[in-house]
Amino acid sequence: MRTIDGLGNWVLVLMAVSSLISMIAAFQLDIIVNHDLYGYGLQFSDVWAYPYWTAIRLIFAMSWLSIIATVAFQVYKTRVMRNLNSEAQEEEVEVTIRSNSKETNPEKDKAIETTIS
Repeated sequence: MRTIDGLGNWVLVLMAVSSLISMIAAFQLDIIVNHDLYGYGLQFSDVWAYPYWTAIRLIFAMSWLSIIATVAFQVYKTRVMRNLNSEAQEEEVEVTIRSNSKETNPEKDKAIETTIS
C-alpha cells in the first residue's frame, strides 16, 4: 500500500508540473501572437481572436485547477497522516515490570520499561 501511495503522490506532482509547463508554453504562444506576428503583418480579427482567447483561458483554467487540486490533496494527506501519528502516540502505553523481591527497597528493585503499541 505504501508504494502505491507514494506513486500516487508522484503522479499528482507530475500532473501539477506538466500544468505549469503548459501555462508557460501558453504565455510564450501569447507573446508570439501579440508581439511577433503583428510585426509580420497579422491583422486583428474577431474570427481568430475569440477562439484564441477561449483556448488560452481554458488552458489557464485547467492548469490552475490541476495545480490547486494537487496542493489541496497534499495538504489534506499531510493533515490526515499527522492525525494518525498523534493518535498512535496517544495510544502507546508505557508498562513497568518490577522484579519481585522480598525487600521493598526501591534502590534494589530492577525496573524494565517497555512501550506497547
